[in-house]
Amino acid sequence: MSISVIAVDYSRPVQAMFEQPSRVGVIHSVFRRAVNIAVDGTILTLLSDGLPRMPNGMRLPSVLVEEMLQGLRPRMEVRVGGGRLFIPGCGFYLRLPEVPGWEPRPEVERCYWDRETVAGHVRLLAGYVGRGNETGRPQGIAPTLYGFTHWNQISESLTESQKNGSLEETILWRMVLPKLQLLARASWRQDVAGVEEATRGLAGLGPGLTPAGDDMLAGFAAVMTLLSERLSVDGINRGQVAEVIARVARPRTTMLSGVLLEYAAHGEVAEQVGKLLLALALPGGESEAVLRAADELLAFGATSGGDTLLGVLLGLKTLEGEIDDNGVGM
Repeated sequence: MSISVIAVDYSRPVQAMFEQPSRVGVIHSVFRRAVNIAVDGTILTLLSDGLPRMPNGMRLPSVLVEEMLQGLRPRMEVRVGGGRLFIPGCGFYLRLPEVPGWEPRPEVERCYWDRETVAGHVRLLAGYVGRGNETGRPQGIAPTLYGFTHWNQISESLTESQKNGSLEETILWRMVLPKLQLLARASWRQDVAGVEEATRGLAGLGPGLTPAGDDMLAGFAAVMTLLSERLSVDGINRGQVAEVIARVARPRTTMLSGVLLEYAAHGEVAEQVGKLLLALALPGGESEAVLRAADELLAFGATSGGDTLLGVLLGLKTLEGEIDDNGVGM
């Protein structure tokens, strides 16, 4: 029995793959509400319409996704192109709706950007997310690094964390901190070799299909591409930093992370990331709206949201230009 479905919506970059001649791919991974498909060196993601949009994604009705997932397994053949996606093993056909795709690049050009206002939002978010552990909400590496005025305070906190945290967590934190310092300093100075070294240290760091190190790099890269020209105190566009990050990270991490980093380098991000970036342009009195956008991002994945937010905030602090050999204050 065949099933033919029209997607609820889709991301604009996906359309080009449907318009090409048919190509053979495979099921990469299957989750409760999402399926990743590897084809032509990239990954397409089928999502439940209860999830946020992704730059490489198409959303389907949630009931259909749950039914379809029961019969899917990794390595099953998938054909994409000629106007459709077809999974022969379960007779599933998917077509895109005849409407424009969702645009994953947030319209930052339409916003008024004030550096002082954004800096205030950054301070608000750093303190807010730093309290996340009190709620028991998992946020990855991120909460450990928030709420401090300078990197040396973070380093001092790690000594205490050895008493209260696991050895694995302590080791991970100590691996991350010097690389984040280097990433911020090298990006500000447009030091390509330094950005490459920092990326090599962060790419693939942590478990899962999108490791914590990659989530941080993705948030940082998106800021460099979308906001550096608007918020950097020297007015320089640092989009090339994001390109270096994506190029160096891809062979060192998972296929999905590498694909998402390339999207981020082009300013194409998940829906909840775009909402937060646009919220940063809101006037200082709109703190509740900024926090709501942050909560949407933090709710994404087990830890990906928190680690992506860390990368975003680090990128924004980098653009403030207060860089020395100890890093950048958070």
